[in-house]
Amino acid sequence: MKHFPGNDIINRNLKQPDLGVYLIYGPKSSGKLHYCNNFILNGLTDGVFCICISSSFIEKKYKSIFFSGQEILCVNLKVLNPYTLNGYDRSDFDNNQALMHLFEEIKQLIDAHSNRPVYLVLSSLTNFLENFNEQNVIKFVTSLVFLLKNYEINSIFTIDNTDPNSSILVNKIAHLFDGLLETKLPSDSSQPQKYIKLVSMFGNNNCKSDWISYTLDNNNIITSISNQTRLICNLCKEQINEFPVFYQDLSFHQEHLTVYMKLVNFYGNSKIAEFGSSGILYANFFFIDIVGLSDPSLSVKNQIEKIQILNNLINSCNSYKKDRDKKILPTGDGMAIGFLTDPKLPVELSLELHKKLGIHNSNSSNQSVIQVRIGIGSGHVFIVNDLNDNQNLWGPGIILARRVMDLGDQGHILIEGGIANSLFSIDNELKKDIHYLGNFCIKHNQKIDVYSLYNQYAGNAKIPQKFLDQRKSI
Repeated sequence: MKHFPGNDIINRNLKQPDLGVYLIYGPKSSGKLHYCNNFILNGLTDGVFCICISSSFIEKKYKSIFFSGQEILCVNLKVLNPYTLNGYDRSDFDNNQALMHLFEEIKQLIDAHSNRPVYLVLSSLTNFLENFNEQNVIKFVTSLVFLLKNYEINSIFTIDNTDPNSSILVNKIAHLFDGLLETKLPSDSSQPQKYIKLVSMFGNNNCKSDWISYTLDNNNIITSISNQTRLICNLCKEQINEFPVFYQDLSFHQEHLTVYMKLVNFYGNSKIAEFGSSGILYANFFFIDIVGLSDPSLSVKNQIEKIQILNNLINSCNSYKKDRDKKILPTGDGMAIGFLTDPKLPVELSLELHKKLGIHNSNSSNQSVIQVRIGIGSGHVFIVNDLNDNQNLWGPGIILARRVMDLGDQGHILIEGGIANSLFSIDNELKKDIHYLGNFCIKHNQKIDVYSLYNQYAGNAKIPQKFLDQRKSI
């Protein structure tokens, strides 16, 4: 496993094979591609010929994004996209033959460089599932894995395991690989760390490692890697610098465990086991309410109509439908939606909903116009059962999104700093629409950075009144 970043830590004192074909699985944006690119860079630096397979990038784009400034090394890097092989034009593209042609192209490259070491990365199989029939993907992966093993080529395949189809595929192909590695998202989205661990090697589950963390510089190059994972309090999501306390394998600040136990005593010990022994999950929250809904001049019927219209508009948004595991909490004059997969979904939903509201309001009487404000935040929440045994949410993640929303006026889409920074690292294009407002002191003297999302179609470019008031008071 030479050139695998952090290999000596991941495998501890295990006897390490020199070669292998490995599968990395984990949620989106958890660092799989960055890990693979560092594996490639390590190989290129030592004169290894590297092959990267991607259905998302053409070679020029891939190199410019991930290997900028490494032009000399990239002479030994070949990027293959099944849609651009042999001068394919998408209009005459044959899905049934594409993977066969891709396999032959890989084999030819390996044969052409048989006098030197070769590495291969395939990122990602999730994209392949979206473009090709599952059975064809399985046949391709099987053939390719055994080709790589026969030629003794160090390789990494990646796959997202957050959607059902990808999870099923992992179960079907896991036995083909010499080892399985897993990545995860940090408990706090503002953390710069990525996490990875060894799950099994040659079918031996007893060799799994602890989670190790690594950080990336501005060019996504690994700068440090360590097995000293920082503990995060499961109540406030802040790093624990002093001695932690534990309950059911969850870590807390000493004073926060008391708060958590009060929740357990009040709600009962949640039995929703799929989200952990204590019903805790991490989500990216979209919190919305209707501005002025409590106006006494509005009839109850008119209030109900506005709530129903808003619910229908949200339900019609494509971004709302993307996360089938999302958690929804009605709040009377709006709702909170916790997205469990993609941190961009609250932003996408905000922009999409504003466009739909614009159309609705332009065709409505003054009494039917709907003005909203939106807060976006992220963090842990507890899944608890209420007195009617219905699922409910409570915790710092949803509270933070509510606090951010409360700072806005009608039309504002406000974003807490932690999730804003995470969004910038995922999609740099978002910086043109997300504007820094400053920090604001909310309850308990907690200061948070706040951003405002707006463009010509959505949001409110004006500074929220509460920010203006705070500046006057300083």
